[in-house]
Amino acid sequence: MSIWKAVRTAAVALVAAVTFAGTAQAAATAPNGKLTAELALLWTTVLERPSAQNSFGSGGDAYACWDLGRNIVAPFGPSEVPSCTVKPGTRIFLVGATYECSTPWERAAGTALVSCAVEKDASTAPAVTLDGRPVSLSEVTTPVLPVTVPELPVDNVFGLPGGPGQFAAHGWVALLNPLTPGTHTIVGPTFTTTIIVQPGLH
Repeated sequence: MSIWKAVRTAAVALVAAVTFAGTAQAAATAPNGKLTAELALLWTTVLERPSAQNSFGSGGDAYACWDLGRNIVAPFGPSEVPSCTVKPGTRIFLVGATYECSTPWERAAGTALVSCAVEKDASTAPAVTLDGRPVSLSEVTTPVLPVTVPELPVDNVFGLPGGPGQFAAHGWVALLNPLTPGTHTIVGPTFTTTIIVQPGLH
């Protein structure tokens, strides 16, 4: 069963609601500021990536393992991510649940986008386990951030004309330590995701 609500579009509004499974051996020590920055980077990348290279667009699962740089990968998409293959030493940015509100698609603007994201997202952290052990998620909220999508309106996940805009996001997240080589299983309320740590991968 899919664990994400699909991105929806309308003439004047777009809100993406997402619940995600990721994995790692243990939560890394990361302050909320770091976690907030990673969530902001993830959503910025999603909003600015053209549809053909976007798990929320026509790219599908082939683009559901987002490389955030600095050896951090975030499995993330509008439906359950079946698996991600990563090299040893990779940290996983796990998003248990998240919601973003953005302009020009959302009627709200400025700080109202923050309230929108908080109100629309899960009010409590979803239960997620890694190889049968519970994973602790932290609640974070981004400030209002700019987004400019050069590819719009040529090829975008919204199917709408676009340009400069703003967004804010809320989420339940964790930055996880690298997993040992091999296969690991993440289980949530409605999903299962596999992380494959493959030695020799570049």
